[in-house]
Amino acid sequence: MKFFSGLVGSAEPTFNTQKAIMTIVVAAIKVDGHISDEENRHLRSMCSFSPIFAANTKEEDDAVISFADNVTAQLKGEAVAKAAAVLKPELRETAFAFACEMILADGMVGESEDAFISELAQKLGISDAAGQTIVQATLIRMRGAA
Repeated sequence: MKFFSGLVGSAEPTFNTQKAIMTIVVAAIKVDGHISDEENRHLRSMCSFSPIFAANTKEEDDAVISFADNVTAQLKGEAVAKAAAVLKPELRETAFAFACEMILADGMVGESEDAFISELAQKLGISDAAGQTIVQATLIRMRGAA
């Protein structure tokens, strides 16, 4: 007899705005299979400068990041869909912009990352025009000094 089999999957994660956005961002970071130092720095910077996370302590940021890491590991692609469901349309655009930034943070965009952003736009209900605008604005902001 499996004593815990009835418990597995029975507890649905509860998302709020911070957890939903962070779940989408962490999913973007994890898509290439590793988290670079640059991606980690960008994640921390996002927490510091975004009005969504700015009032948090470091410990509160750590808790939101940990939630997102756990939920993406457990629910895989379903995590993004569940996170998107709790966000207002304008915050879906914000999450998409943050995800773009994280993908560009290490300076490389692989095939899996490109596919992820396309799928993410669909899941978040981002139009092609809005998605292209967000990606272009992110590229402009992420340019390095030449």
